[in-house]
Amino acid sequence: MIDNYFKEFVLDEEIQETLQNIATKNGIKIIDVDDVKSNVPDTTWPSIKAIMMNFNFSTKVSYNFRLAHELSHLLYGDTSLQDVYRFCEFGKRGEELLAHKNAVKMLMKIKQPTSVETFMNFYDVPSWLEEYVEAEYSLLS
Repeated sequence: MIDNYFKEFVLDEEIQETLQNIATKNGIKIIDVDDVKSNVPDTTWPSIKAIMMNFNFSTKVSYNFRLAHELSHLLYGDTSLQDVYRFCEFGKRGEELLAHKNAVKMLMKIKQPTSVETFMNFYDVPSWLEEYVEAEYSLLS
């Protein structure tokens, strides 16, 4: 059990590093904060290509999924639509849905999951996205 935990921790760190490298290559600044309240979501400012990641944000969704989601706004979204994006795990329309879907694609390209279930559990992906995760997973298989 400890061995599996260690493997997951190392994999989590490797994925985070890969996401940070993607940000750096695209001129995106990631600001990690731990001194704001838990009700303040991760926030993206397209005009300055910056993302604030709140370590205290009250959500079950993993840091790496949230970071991939926020990066997706800047890399694949229409940055002219909004001045600010705030992470919402229940965002099922427009730019939020697109960012969720692109986060799934991005993370699957970084590390191919062994199954839909392991992907959903590893990143604590909101359950309502499972059908989309299944569709993307089937494209990899």
